[in-house]
Amino acid sequence: MKAISLLAPLAATLFMAGSASCLSAPTPGGNATTCDSNLCTWWHDSGEINTQTRVEPSNVRQSRRYLVQVRPAGSQEAFRPSFVYEAIPRNGNGRIHSPWDYGNGDDTLGTNVDDGVSIEPEVGINMAWSQFEYAQDVEVKILRRDGQSLGGASNVKIRPTSTSYSVSSNDGGIIIRVPKDDRGRRFSVEFNDDLYTYRSDGQNYVHSGGDIVSVEPKNGLIIFASAFLPADMVPTMNSDNTKTMTPGPINAGDWGDKPILYFPPGVYWMNSNPQGDKPKYGENHIKLHPNTYWVHLAPGAYVKGAVQYTTSNSNFYATGHGVLSGEHYVYQANPATYYQAVKSDQTSLRLWYHENVGRQTWHCVGPTINAPPFNTMDLHGNSYDASVRISDYKQVGAFFFQTDGPQMYPNSVVSDVFYHANDDGIKAYYSGVTAKRLIIWKVHNDPIIQMGWDSRQVSGVNIDGLDIIHTRYRRSETVVPSSIIGASPFYMDGKTPDHSKFISMTVQNIVCEGPCPALFRIQALQNYKDFVVRNVAYPDGLITGSFGLGESIIPAVPGMTMELDVTNWTIRGEKVTMSNFQSDSLGQMNIAAQYWGQWSIQ
Repeated sequence: MKAISLLAPLAATLFMAGSASCLSAPTPGGNATTCDSNLCTWWHDSGEINTQTRVEPSNVRQSRRYLVQVRPAGSQEAFRPSFVYEAIPRNGNGRIHSPWDYGNGDDTLGTNVDDGVSIEPEVGINMAWSQFEYAQDVEVKILRRDGQSLGGASNVKIRPTSTSYSVSSNDGGIIIRVPKDDRGRRFSVEFNDDLYTYRSDGQNYVHSGGDIVSVEPKNGLIIFASAFLPADMVPTMNSDNTKTMTPGPINAGDWGDKPILYFPPGVYWMNSNPQGDKPKYGENHIKLHPNTYWVHLAPGAYVKGAVQYTTSNSNFYATGHGVLSGEHYVYQANPATYYQAVKSDQTSLRLWYHENVGRQTWHCVGPTINAPPFNTMDLHGNSYDASVRISDYKQVGAFFFQTDGPQMYPNSVVSDVFYHANDDGIKAYYSGVTAKRLIIWKVHNDPIIQMGWDSRQVSGVNIDGLDIIHTRYRRSETVVPSSIIGASPFYMDGKTPDHSKFISMTVQNIVCEGPCPALFRIQALQNYKDFVVRNVAYPDGLITGSFGLGESIIPAVPGMTMELDVTNWTIRGEKVTMSNFQSDSLGQMNIAAQYWGQWSIQ
């Protein structure tokens, strides 16, 4: 099998009128991207169905379970195939320490290192996704690869459930009508006969007994229906300012030094020298030339690697509806130690990274990242001078620990995103941040909204519209809080809370689906002033059980204030109030007596 090969001259790859960067093909299906002004789908004939091991470097892991097809709603035209990607825990690499361990049966991470993956490979947990661009209502048809029926519309639940869709059945599959939406749609399609119940004994997942902590798809399927990119997020490319990559191996320096780095449809991977007859991948990444400030991943581009910026341009970019995948990297891959699994908060690999950012803004519109090996994005340097503008951004296959959501630096705007995350999902570390319309699928490490690790001065933060479609915390924890809103204690030893600082923010319009954890676990490393939480719904209930996973905990910190205002928090439709918030009642809230009179819930 080969990578996408229908490459046209650069000028022919762009749809003008600000729509999208894509290729045309006369028929759907082959190794091509099929686009018109209303719909753009893509396909890889290098798809490899492989549930256990690493796929060939020129191949893309294809869903073992699902086929997806799309067409304009109400039309009689044929459905167009839309490639269904798949991510698996550890990416088929095994639990390895170094890039060159692959294939040697060398489990050198050792028993004392937890990479966040436990029973998932044994159970067969996987996450598939399919994406397309659209400008009118469409019908999305889903079938099983093996021809078995999906059970009809009554067997389907689409999350987040706060948005409803019309679902019908056809030919053993289902058809979902997706309305035109300039912000796009991101949703999980789940089948009642394909659910796995996560149980925990209070420390780890167990196959039987214990408490139920989550019910999730075994074979996940996420649909990303993206609006065509706005005109200002499609770079104006020509031969003088653009380096156009060729699908296949990427050797050091292939990316050149032009302002724009463009990946047409196709499969790309960082090349590596073979060790005998076993190539070793995952020991290099793309460190851009200072001249390069824009990376564009066309629909159908699948790049196995990571991107590091060095530009001083005031605006730098990552755009397009392609995929950046970290599947070749080991957990915590560290370029400073030959990409081995040696954790460093400074040098371990991020899929998006700038090591010396200044007064700059990162614009990220459209990409999907798969299988991050560590924190997914950081801009180091003078980060208090930096900001981000992120939208229509997707993160999948984040089974490893420390796979955070992107950083939100001062005066940033983040909207219309989907994060599968196994660490701090939304980082509320900086002032002046707006984050809205976020969908989170949370694994078991750290809270969904994190405010801790250090004393902070934060104000003017508004998080509005948070749909939490799954959580599966396996332990009741406060250091890495098992909660929706959390603040961890100090990361570094020797620090004490700062009484001169405060956090002030508003978090509103939260829906947590399935068995839900505590709303709060906060260690006050500074004061909390005008901290507002309103309109929170737990439609399926707050977890009760033997190890206290549903208990909100805010312990005393001498001299600190907790001006917390909670309004309209409902659990299975019943409102939590000052008469039923207690730890042994509906709200399961355990707030230190020191703070009484400072906070309220109504």
